[in-house]
Amino acid sequence: MANIFISYRREDSADVTGRIHDRLVEHFGESAVFMDVDDIPLGVDFTRYIDEKVGQCEVLLAVIGRDWLNATDEEGDRRLDQSGDYVRIELESALKRKIPVVPLLVRRASMPEADELPESIRDFAKRNGMQVRADPDFRTDCDRLIEGLERDRTGKRPIISTRNKRVAKKPRGKHKALIIGVLGIAVVSTLIGLFTWYASRPGPAPSIVEFQADPNRVEQGSTTTLRWMTKNTEKVSIQPNIGTVAVSGSKVIRPRENTTYTLVATGSDNRHAKQRLSIQVNSQPVATIPLSRLSVAENTIELGKSTTLSWRTRDATDVEIKPGIGSVEANGSIEISPRRNTTYTLTAKSPAGTATSNILVRVERTVPRTIITRPAIR
Repeated sequence: MANIFISYRREDSADVTGRIHDRLVEHFGESAVFMDVDDIPLGVDFTRYIDEKVGQCEVLLAVIGRDWLNATDEEGDRRLDQSGDYVRIELESALKRKIPVVPLLVRRASMPEADELPESIRDFAKRNGMQVRADPDFRTDCDRLIEGLERDRTGKRPIISTRNKRVAKKPRGKHKALIIGVLGIAVVSTLIGLFTWYASRPGPAPSIVEFQADPNRVEQGSTTTLRWMTKNTEKVSIQPNIGTVAVSGSKVIRPRENTTYTLVATGSDNRHAKQRLSIQVNSQPVATIPLSRLSVAENTIELGKSTTLSWRTRDATDVEIKPGIGSVEANGSIEISPRRNTTYTLTAKSPAGTATSNILVRVERTVPRTIITRPAIR
């Protein structure tokens, strides 16, 4: 029978709750921790089923992230206001049975106020909780939690009740030797059983220390780096499209669309731990400020002559040249014959901004040479 019940919302804190669960299992054993109610049998009243599961536990840990209070369903209604909400049913059952309820605040979440909660669980706002921070403080906080749970177990709420414990009668007379012999055999058998159990017990459960992406939001065509670290594992795989990897490491990936990666760490006895990581890909191209360059074959020409005006642009959606030319292609050239000194302006535009480039073409007027002849003197 599980002694610790973990209540949480998947969309709010599934990954960090999984790590808390693994740390508690590592210390108390797998049978002592109950986390999911996904195995509710068909046709069973789920409210009664959850109530029974909570009733079998000595303490309920409520993991609260930043979206725990205001999580909504597909129609936009707050889940906590619905009588069939699993989290609400779990808290109602624990408060009704007066078992300890410990809020665990993750991702810098804060305790909800009483007036933010349904009336049936408003007493939850009065429960003393603790923060469980991200690495490098995660294991320290989990150790503090374990210490607090053990202190409660050895204090006013022992695990095993002694109410019906029988008092053994003191042996006497001629039966004493027989009793000692039987006890000796029992002790030896117990030691053998303990040795066999210790030798065959499963090793520590696998755990995922870290699984993250840097960055976890990328532009289409860009790369990101996955990093992971596991403990007590023999095999690690990441899906989709990656497969088996080292137990700790990193990998550069280029996702084409929004993708949720799942890391599975498997231990020596086929127990495993899972953690999911979502990477968002921006499919819209990012607008950039265009570049423009304007040049001319000859900066100075004679009146009536022509020269070649050339231009190049990049990332532009609209390109024009003034004066007297108008809209043009992004790159090109054209013959010009200005009649006076003229400054040409290339303007390249995009949704992100505008770039301009100017060049001056000088025009020289040729003065005809006058030849003066004098009449011959005779």
